[in-house]
Amino acid sequence: MSGLFAQVQAFVYTLILGILAGLIFHYYQLSVRLAGLGKYSLYILDFIIWIVMILVVFVGMLWINGGEMRVYVLISLFMGILIYYYSLAKRLNRYINKAARITVYLFSLLGKAMKKPIIVVINIRLNIFKRNKGVPPDDDGNV
Repeated sequence: MSGLFAQVQAFVYTLILGILAGLIFHYYQLSVRLAGLGKYSLYILDFIIWIVMILVVFVGMLWINGGEMRVYVLISLFMGILIYYYSLAKRLNRYINKAARITVYLFSLLGKAMKKPIIVVINIRLNIFKRNKGVPPDDDGNV
């Protein structure tokens, strides 16, 4: 009987993991839409989010049932994602939108704060390069 309980428990936990995966992906979609990123930055962020999602699901599966992948586990994971998108996404959209706006705002502030020091370092490097760009002296020290 405990084997059946363990399977039901794994099913429910995986369902919750699917809901969490749906929430993360929904947050990511809203953040990217609000940020208005370019094509190549979007490719990089898509790659990063899928790596993060794979890690979240993998760690979740290790914690839930020792990493065993069975058909009911995959069905439960997809059911959790569908439950999130069809019932919870509409209710949580306002809160996730606020969180995405705050994230985009904070990253824009961070980008602006990092931009100034980087420009200063680049200008210093360019000035050093321009100063040293003369005719090298002869062996006698004459130009």
